[in-house]
Amino acid sequence: MKINSFLLHQFPFLLLFLVTLGMFTNDTQGVLNVSVVLLFLYTTFTLLKNRVNIKTDLLALIKARKMLFLFGGWGLFCAIFFTYSGFTQEAIKAFFDDWRYVFIITFFLLVFKSDGDKSKKTICYALIATLAFIIFFIPILKQFKNSALPLYLQLRYGFAHYMTLLFPFTFSALFLFKQRILKASMLLLSVLAFLFILYTGSRGGFLSVIIEAAIILFILSSNYKKLIVNIVSFGVLAIVIVFASYHYIPQVKNKINQSLYASDITSSRGKIIDTRYPIFTQNLSYQLMGTGYGSVAYNQFLFDNNAPKFSGGMGYSRSKKESFYNNDEPFFLNISYNIGLIGLVLFLVTFAINMRDLFKSIQVEKDIFNVGIFVSSIGYFLVYCLFEFIFIDIFILYNILTAIFIRKILIK
Repeated sequence: MKINSFLLHQFPFLLLFLVTLGMFTNDTQGVLNVSVVLLFLYTTFTLLKNRVNIKTDLLALIKARKMLFLFGGWGLFCAIFFTYSGFTQEAIKAFFDDWRYVFIITFFLLVFKSDGDKSKKTICYALIATLAFIIFFIPILKQFKNSALPLYLQLRYGFAHYMTLLFPFTFSALFLFKQRILKASMLLLSVLAFLFILYTGSRGGFLSVIIEAAIILFILSSNYKKLIVNIVSFGVLAIVIVFASYHYIPQVKNKINQSLYASDITSSRGKIIDTRYPIFTQNLSYQLMGTGYGSVAYNQFLFDNNAPKFSGGMGYSRSKKESFYNNDEPFFLNISYNIGLIGLVLFLVTFAINMRDLFKSIQVEKDIFNVGIFVSSIGYFLVYCLFEFIFIDIFILYNILTAIFIRKILIK
């Protein structure tokens, strides 16, 4: 009986682990869909069985993250009333896609708030395990997919995004774990992750990881002497990996040479911005409210406005047998195209509030959760987004997790 009771108690946290894994990879959609439904059903059952009252905690969460919910409300408002003609339904669906998994995780955390510390550890361990899963298993799974893209490009689109999010949790765990075997495991994962980001050829991901590592060394080094030793050690290790990759991995050599010698180091992004930005700002409505949440109207809007077509700015869909405009702008431009300058301002204010709270929490307690979210927010939302558009659902999730988990720390 004790064993059955133990397994039953662990079951929802296993589901939380799987949902986290599914949210931070793009090759585990089936796992995510099944686990999130089970998590929602189990949480609902627990709510009704134990008559848990989450109203007070929900109101406290909304109060603590007023700007986040205002940002979400603005996104829904734009999706309903200011989406480009014919794409309103798609925009509303994109909005709910961004919020659905976050809603279920939030629902779980409120119902199981008495196990908050366990939930936080589960999420942290799940993020570290996800990085290991991507490194060791995703390349194998890619071999079974009928993709015309070479493996390094498949990994760039399915790994570099998540790499900048997952690396800070793994690298900070290297300093915060006590057991030597765990420290050695985190070091191995960090080295392999750095090598993989080079293999994908993602320069934005590479820059993000370098900045994230530097911030973590500064935060977690116990004194200035230790900081200097850590920086030198990390620098030497990084240089060795880059040097070896340059000589043995062709795409790494090509990317470095492109950055050093090519005339177009932005891979046509500069031309994309120059030719499309004026179209998205041709009237006040587009500037303030955008053209459709989630970029659902991006291609059709540019097509209808005769945006220039050129190599590097166009893609081709084999299923539809037609060309389309590559959505390759930095995130800050992309969000203004979607929900306007008002949406961009709301995003920035929300981001600033979350970072302020995380910074305060790190001053009180340095753990994998606080340091990981703080640093990955910088690497992903401030650095990587200068090169790529990013996942807004992760931004929403980070805000919710911060509001729930650091509240007790800040009021001590």
